[in-house]
Amino acid sequence: MKKQTIFLIPVTLMFSLACQFLIPSNRDGTIVSACTDVVQAFRGVQPGMVPQSLRETGIKQGGEFDVNDYFKAFTHLSVEQGYTLDYVYQVDFLGAFPILYARPVDQPAYISTKDLPVDLEITDYLSHIMIDDTEQGYFEFVALSIMARQFYLDWHANYNDTVIVCNDNDVDAIVEDINDGEFGIPFDMSQQMKIRGMKDIEPLVKMNDDTALVELIMFTKWGGFYRLTYTINRSFPHVITDVQQENLVPYDCGIMF
Repeated sequence: MKKQTIFLIPVTLMFSLACQFLIPSNRDGTIVSACTDVVQAFRGVQPGMVPQSLRETGIKQGGEFDVNDYFKAFTHLSVEQGYTLDYVYQVDFLGAFPILYARPVDQPAYISTKDLPVDLEITDYLSHIMIDDTEQGYFEFVALSIMARQFYLDWHANYNDTVIVCNDNDVDAIVEDINDGEFGIPFDMSQQMKIRGMKDIEPLVKMNDDTALVELIMFTKWGGFYRLTYTINRSFPHVITDVQQENLVPYDCGIMF
């Protein structure tokens, strides 16, 4: 990828890093310093190409990705005792993607979408995820809700490309990726100025008596940079009761699948 000298100037970068170390954060909460490690570990667990038989039939044959491997990366989360995570694979004329669900361990897995009960909620699996009541645990819970379904995506399902932004380095990498000209429209000058002006990049968690607030910045090629603030019940089941969204830098890559 080509360096964007208009965005990355060594002196400016050094000053920015110095500020991070010398100026205390006045944000109300705890910064998730392990964000990069957690996200990279999670991405390392996710599989690559869709197995050909699954892409063609939507029927699991055995040997496909096990979503319970996510807990190798999300060590502050676990599945409710007696349950396991699973998924079926939706294939239609618009593309293909996994549908996650939780099932009792003694209940046979659904083989395809035709086996799903009509009243199954797609997001229901989150109600069976337990958090160890730490700041990182609530961050991992939100990250799971954002990224858990980002595997085995085909065609239109690739609109689900949300990236969690952990720090300024992630911002720089996103700008380089967009501006290398290989996919979509580059950021214009106005957008780059707004990106450089973004504050409080690192994810933050604030614990209250009954709830935890998770604040983070995410990026999608079909929307731009957003600041999201999640409110989560600290008591199990850990329901996300509210999500506030602010579009910091609007952007659209201009590509339609």
